[in-house]
Amino acid sequence: MPLSQRKLGKNINRPTQSKLSDFTPKLSSEASCEANVSCEVSETNTNTCQAMEVENDKPTEREKTAESLDAVLAAIANLKSDFSSKLDGILSAIETVRKDVNECAKRVGEAEVWISATEDSITTLEAKVRTLENNNKDLEDKVLDLEARSRRSNLRLVNLPEGAEGEDACVFLENWLPEVLNLAPLRTALTLERAHRVGQKSTSNTVAPRTMIMKFLNYKDKMIVIRAARAKGQILFKNRPVRFYEDLATGVHKKQKEFDAVRQQLRSMGIR
Repeated sequence: MPLSQRKLGKNINRPTQSKLSDFTPKLSSEASCEANVSCEVSETNTNTCQAMEVENDKPTEREKTAESLDAVLAAIANLKSDFSSKLDGILSAIETVRKDVNECAKRVGEAEVWISATEDSITTLEAKVRTLENNNKDLEDKVLDLEARSRRSNLRLVNLPEGAEGEDACVFLENWLPEVLNLAPLRTALTLERAHRVGQKSTSNTVAPRTMIMKFLNYKDKMIVIRAARAKGQILFKNRPVRFYEDLATGVHKKQKEFDAVRQQLRSMGIR
């Protein structure tokens, strides 16, 4: 290199170095300032972070709401579980009741069918019973009529002493009746078909004599005797009163008893 350039170079480098040396204090001061700023910033950031951490440690409204919702959902879940368990029991009970109701409905239906059939049967039986009652009434009337007809020729003799008739009651009555009733001589003598006392003989003397029933062979003779007895009034056998009555069937006697009040009124009026 030429000498002139070397000199020039030396001269050039010197001022540059001197200038750089001049800037060095400035750079160091700036660097210290920047360091101070960075320290302040770092301290600020640290404080901010700490503040944020403190703030982060505090629960937010959203977190509170979320916790409340979680609690509500948990309570709802518990209620749902309890409700489901209770509902299962209720549904089971309802199912049991439904089965019982269906069974009752079935039985009621069967009972209705049975009752309907029974009512029909009862209606039929009632009709049959009415028919049988009517038939029975007709038969009773016919039997009563036959019994009354069979007794038309009979008379009852009450209070005749025991043994007065002797061994043959028919012969005794055929002879005694015309005498005691003052009957005019008849075209034909009284003829009795049969005569006997009613019931078993008593060994006590205090018991009233048994009634004697006499059956006339001729109905006209019976009417002559009863009319004569009514006309005479009091009839005595050895100073003991005796009475004559028609031999009526029980049914006829009951029917006559229904008119006792009317007969009494007629008798009081002198009507016989």
